[in-house]
Amino acid sequence: MVRYIDKIYTFLVVYETESFSKASKILGISQPAVTQKIKQLEEFIGTKLIERKKNGIILTKKGKYFLEIAQNLQECVDKVSNRIQYFKEKSLPFIIGASSTVGNYILPNYLPYLKELSNQDINLIIENNTQLINKLENNEIDIAFTTTKIQNKDIEYIPWKTDNIVFFSNKPLPQTMGFDDLLNYEFLCRENDSMLKQEISKILKTYNKDCHNFNITSHVNNTTALKFTILNAHKQLMSIISYNTIKTEVKENKLFITKIKGIDFNRTIYIAKLKQNTDILLETILKYLINENKIV
Repeated sequence: MVRYIDKIYTFLVVYETESFSKASKILGISQPAVTQKIKQLEEFIGTKLIERKKNGIILTKKGKYFLEIAQNLQECVDKVSNRIQYFKEKSLPFIIGASSTVGNYILPNYLPYLKELSNQDINLIIENNTQLINKLENNEIDIAFTTTKIQNKDIEYIPWKTDNIVFFSNKPLPQTMGFDDLLNYEFLCRENDSMLKQEISKILKTYNKDCHNFNITSHVNNTTALKFTILNAHKQLMSIISYNTIKTEVKENKLFITKIKGIDFNRTIYIAKLKQNTDILLETILKYLINENKIV
């Protein structure tokens, strides 16, 4: 049906001008070409639509009925045309994907700068690392902030920041502790398939340690729930979390952290982008994020 839209438009112009020759001038095509388009349309409809007269043209009975259909179609085409024009003129939002910690506790400080830099809307979505890479690969987001590198030949990972992972509690802790001292505390942990828990297990494994030795009383399924459950607990609880998540509460002495002797708990936050994406706005934003020194 779409391939007949130009022929239907020709039919409308012939009707409005009451002349094949006048229609040819308006359409910028020859009169035989106008005649050919009307003939093709009539063959498609299966009936004659226009009859030529000495003083012009008249519509057949079927032609008069088809005229209403054609005019309705023209209204729809005009609406689509207006929407396409709006689409051409409108700037689409720049979409950033981020893992929970980065999206909720780090990136919000940058969004006003990025909006000013890009002069367009910035949308932020929160997903896990795997979902972020899938969305990036499918062009659903422009860049992604991940806490791990998921192997993909089409993705480039740019190291951005170091995320400090800390042991914390709702009650005061010694400034430093040995790993075995942790076994004396009750722990609240993330679920087993949590990326944070997997990363911590990987770090501990390099020191021949295992977080399964902790006295784990229960699990929660997101970082925010972990923080507030411990913050509001009556008894002392410990857990492991990104310092960025709790730094405000630590400064206000509502939560307390400790360092584990001989073990360095850090992970890298990466900016992930499609290798083939060389968009100027993307490159401008990347340059700012990588070289920024305005926000501490």
